[in-house]
Amino acid sequence: MSTDIWGLSKTVANYRPAPNPEVRCQACRYMFPPLAMGGCRLVRGLIQSSATCDRFSPRRRTEN
Repeated sequence: MSTDIWGLSKTVANYRPAPNPEVRCQACRYMFPPLAMGGCRLVRGLIQSSATCDRFSPRRRTEN
């Protein structure tokens, strides 16, 4: 499934408060920068790090 950059509205992405910390925007690969407020490569508008959407995809963890 391919999505253009900023191609989704918050409504279409089902943007909402995250039910748990594991699926917050701050842990998603598409949020930039992963701060309290930022942007998303898929969803238009200002994104809160404590929210989530149906397109959540976890960041890759780096192995030490």
